[in-house]
Amino acid sequence: MLVLGATVLGARLAAAGDDRVEYWAVGDGATPGDTVSRDDLRAVEVRLPDGAADNYIRTDEAFDAPLEDLVWAHRVTSGSLVGRDALVSRSSTPRGELPLSVAQGAAPSDLAHGDVVDVWVGPGPGDDSGGPAVRVLEGVRVLRTGGDAVAAGGSLARTVLVDVDQDRLGTEVVSAVATGHVTLVRIV
Repeated sequence: MLVLGATVLGARLAAAGDDRVEYWAVGDGATPGDTVSRDDLRAVEVRLPDGAADNYIRTDEAFDAPLEDLVWAHRVTSGSLVGRDALVSRSSTPRGELPLSVAQGAAPSDLAHGDVVDVWVGPGPGDDSGGPAVRVLEGVRVLRTGGDAVAAGGSLARTVLVDVDQDRLGTEVVSAVATGHVTLVRIV
């Protein structure tokens, strides 16, 4: 009887000492600007240190807005916990759509909707070297890749439409992509 009582008491103490909490994690990864859906999220039980616990969203907490009004603020990899800064209200993120003329060979050949790229601008092939290439946008999402067209000078180019936060879209960026040779580097 004493052994049985000690076993039951030990099991209850061990269960009471389990301080794991359910947090939201990302199922298949998230792309900036995409609408958040319930299918993107899964509940996981984790034990976090006190200082880190407030940085993530628990499953028993309400979101800041209905899911259909939230978008992913930045790229989140599959299995990562959903941080408080990962979800933003669609209305709080004014967006712009920037068309880029990209010469053949200056972007991955299999570039597709949802890919995240860095946008570099520099002198093109055959241009006088006006200086090094400069990254003008970092981590922007591809909305659409257009068909091929003949660009000035007779080379093939395609128009790639990227999603950009309004606060990152300034005159310098628009001027650079309009006059320089644009190269897209996919971020994986």
